[in-house]
Amino acid sequence: MRGKGLGDSHQESEDTPAHATRAAGVREAAREQEPALPSSDRRQRSLFSVWKHWAASPQGMALLLLSRTAFKTAIAAMLAFVIAQILHWEYPFYAVIAAIIVMGSTAGSTLTLSVQRLIGTAIGAIGGALIATLFGSNPLSLAGSVFLTVFLSSVWKFNEAAKLSGYISAIVILNYHHSPWLYAWGRALETLLGIGAALLVNKFIFPSRVDDELRRCLAEALVNLEQFYQLVMTGALTGAYDRPTVNALKLTIISSLQKSRELWKEVHQGQAGVPRERQVNETWEFLIYRLWEHILTMEHTILARQNDVFWQRLSPYLTQISQETTIALLALATAVKTHKTHLPLPNLETSLSEATEQVQHLQNAKQMEYPIDELLRFFTFFYTMEEVGRKLQRMAGTLKSG
Repeated sequence: MRGKGLGDSHQESEDTPAHATRAAGVREAAREQEPALPSSDRRQRSLFSVWKHWAASPQGMALLLLSRTAFKTAIAAMLAFVIAQILHWEYPFYAVIAAIIVMGSTAGSTLTLSVQRLIGTAIGAIGGALIATLFGSNPLSLAGSVFLTVFLSSVWKFNEAAKLSGYISAIVILNYHHSPWLYAWGRALETLLGIGAALLVNKFIFPSRVDDELRRCLAEALVNLEQFYQLVMTGALTGAYDRPTVNALKLTIISSLQKSRELWKEVHQGQAGVPRERQVNETWEFLIYRLWEHILTMEHTILARQNDVFWQRLSPYLTQISQETTIALLALATAVKTHKTHLPLPNLETSLSEATEQVQHLQNAKQMEYPIDELLRFFTFFYTMEEVGRKLQRMAGTLKSG
């Protein structure tokens, strides 16, 4: 029995290569029998893959958002012009101007701009018609009308409408033919038409929820902060700092943060458009500003360096933290944009712990070998760098709760 078993085993070992060869032949034949995709289909799949990759990139996200805003603004302007022509209004371009000016990224932001536009138009039209009725059309009445409308708008705290009111009053003073009141009423109606066209497009043709816009804005801000962080870390580790690029990037970040602040206001007013549990956690409003402030502190620290050498002892740990932080920033940008609710960052925690342990060891053992100013600069930089990592961990932890 034992010999037979050994023989069987030997036979199996001899058959195995042959079996594998036959299986490979079957798989190859199956592949040959599969219908080959036409070259046009392969090209389409390749183009779609390239498009999808580009659309997910920071540059693609920004350009798509800009193109969407530009397209719906163009549609609103065309709609206002067509309606004004159908109604045979004398100056349809005022409706077009209003539609372009008040168009925002969401219906809520458009409504906010529209209210300011209406207030400015009302103050300017009434003020211009009143001055024109009393004093006619001349340089002094023009100056008086602009002064009165801008002054009253500012006194009444309609600061964003102040210049517009002066502009409308000047138009009434300079362009009315028979009755300044009728002319002012016509400009008000055209403004209302432009505002209505913008609201219609933003609400029904290209609807955009505040929550989605906020997520896109936060993702854009995180991508820009990652680029800023990388430039600062390059300056810290190599001494090379690209100031013109950094300054341009700062303006972009400030613009993103200002836009996110306006969107947060709409969220707080209950205009998010999604249930509260699906909204972005409100702690993000604070945390993303803290990230910005921390990276600015890191920048100020490296700009104050003066041939510091203590940094070299920990450059491998700083490099590791930098790599994991940039990965975390981009991962958070993708997560918040795609409504992801779980984002573990174990490598970031590991790199922070190892670097902190090494820093504490050096603090105890080597602190007196270097000038106190150099040590203060380094520890300010390092602990601020650590705070950036901790803020990112907190942001990742709040993805799942609205």
